[in-house]
Amino acid sequence: MAVGSEVLGGRVSAPFAPLRFLRRSSDIWMAVAMGAIVALLILKLPMPAALASSVVGAFVLLAVVDTRAALLALILVRPAADVTTTIPILSAAGSSSVNANALMSLVVIALGLSHIALNRVQLRRMPLAVPFAAFVACIFLGIAGAPDKNQTAQDFLRILGTFMVFVLCVDAMRLRADRQWLMRILLLSSVVPLLVGAYQFVTDTGDQDKGFNRIQGTFVNPPPYADFLVQLLPLAIVFVMHTPSRLARLALAMMVPVMVFSIYATQTRGAWIGVIIIVMVWLWRRARWSLLLVPLVLGAIYFGAPSVRARIAEATSGTCVSRTYCESSAFWRVKQWQAAAQITSPVKLATFGAGFSAVEVTLGTRTHNEYLRLLVESGLVGFFAIAVLYRRLISLTLKAYRESATPYQRDLAWAFFAVLLSRLVMAASDNILDIVVIEWYFWAFAAVIVLESGTIGQHRRAESSRAARSVAVTGDATSLP
Repeated sequence: MAVGSEVLGGRVSAPFAPLRFLRRSSDIWMAVAMGAIVALLILKLPMPAALASSVVGAFVLLAVVDTRAALLALILVRPAADVTTTIPILSAAGSSSVNANALMSLVVIALGLSHIALNRVQLRRMPLAVPFAAFVACIFLGIAGAPDKNQTAQDFLRILGTFMVFVLCVDAMRLRADRQWLMRILLLSSVVPLLVGAYQFVTDTGDQDKGFNRIQGTFVNPPPYADFLVQLLPLAIVFVMHTPSRLARLALAMMVPVMVFSIYATQTRGAWIGVIIIVMVWLWRRARWSLLLVPLVLGAIYFGAPSVRARIAEATSGTCVSRTYCESSAFWRVKQWQAAAQITSPVKLATFGAGFSAVEVTLGTRTHNEYLRLLVESGLVGFFAIAVLYRRLISLTLKAYRESATPYQRDLAWAFFAVLLSRLVMAASDNILDIVVIEWYFWAFAAVIVLESGTIGQHRRAESSRAARSVAVTGDATSLP
């Protein structure tokens, strides 16, 4: 059997092979040539453009040698680089600017499109790819009717980049060793934000909001940081339970409490609810009787932590001072939802919506409800596409759980199911689909579940069966994969 291959349904499959016309020696020479070009650009261009060239060039060099290495590098550094969101390095059309994060999104789009074209990836045979691509197309079609076409185009590129991350993870990480590395990188990507967040808590240098020291790590705002950690928390717990390395188990056992405390220290109520959902889903499988203790624990936290009481009181108490301002964040959200529901026309609502970011552009702030936002900004067509996507994702996750061959695979599928449910609940009071630093990691985790479910192997066996029947009928073996 060839090294780096995997048996799927009785046949040996090389899930990701380098392009045939790129030998290792030519890889090295191409990397040297491209490195020289990047170095020349850095020397000759102004500093912002030189920085942009170095960012893009670094990942292009990695992609030439190994697509998987470039993808893992992007996933590893993206959370730490989120802090550069407010630092433009290139000017774009209108009031927009290009920062390092935007460049990384453009790099992953280029990487994904070139991978699809050069490796002839058949997206229609990839699980979840069709409804995902349909949703991306709906966002693109909504640009025409958007109040700020430039902003909607940026949202389209963000979501397209997320789709490319999913496609690359599914198609390039089919070997179990590659998937293990992907999950390790997902967890390692949180180390720098956690260390920075801990420093912010100790030195009281977080986001000072209404008397709270809300840590944000390397993120621009506390809520995305909290949501990012909520998504990785179950994966860290699974690795603690199943990693064979004692050193890794010790490190992860220390990381999990730091993650939980960091989520608390962001003072993000939606993330707190997400953690509660994850705990309840986990207890439902492990020890259902312990669900009776959840209200007692929550009550103890409420009465024992003044900051928790203050944040809950801020959400539930107070009145609406004016038509646009309420002391209670819950009342404010209700008013925001009512205003958001009125910004689109019936024709747009029935088709592709008012365009992504239409609510923020029109009302000056986000919808704070992903379901309403999808209906208003992507219309019934986009809402239907994303509903189909999530329905299939739920079914595939439960299939992966039911058909798991090992306790590790079963726990991994259940961990993602907990993340998925918490995401669906958190989306009722927040917007997440266009936050790249959250979406990349959710869909990379989803790609692992797609591969663990064996769906890709079933598609390959079906293709092999069709090819074999074609050979039996025509006697032509050139169609065999």
